Amino acid sequence: MQKAILSPICSGLVIPGLGQIINQDLKKGIIILCAVFALFVAGIVRLLQIIHSVFRSGHTDLSDPQALMARLGAEDSTMLWCLGIAFVVLWLYAVVDAYRGGRKMDQLETGSLMK
Repeated sequence: MQKAILSPICSGLVIPGLGQIINQDLKKGIIILCAVFALFVAGIVRLLQIIHSVFRSGHTDLSDPQALMARLGAEDSTMLWCLGIAFVVLWLYAVVDAYRGGRKMDQLETGSLMK
C-alpha cells in the first residue's frame, strides 16, 4: 500500500505519530507519541482533580445523579477544554504531516524506479 495512504490512516485512526514512524521519521514520531501521552496523562490528572474537589466538598449524594452532575458542571473545566483542543490540533498535524511525508516518499520511490 502506498505510504501516502497508509501513514495518515495509521496516524488518524490508530495512534498519532505512528504514520511518521511508518514514514521512517522516527524522531518526529516519538515526539508526537510522547506529546499525545503527556496530553492524555494531564487530562486524566485534571479530571481526577475535578472529581476529587466535588467529593471533598462534602454532602455529595450519589443517589441524586442530577445534583452530582450539577456540581461537576460547576467546576472549572477550562484546562480540560484546552487539553482537548491541543490534542485535536496535534492529531490533525500528525495526519497531515504523515500524508505529506508519505507522498514525498512515494514520489522518491517512483522516481528512483523510473531511472
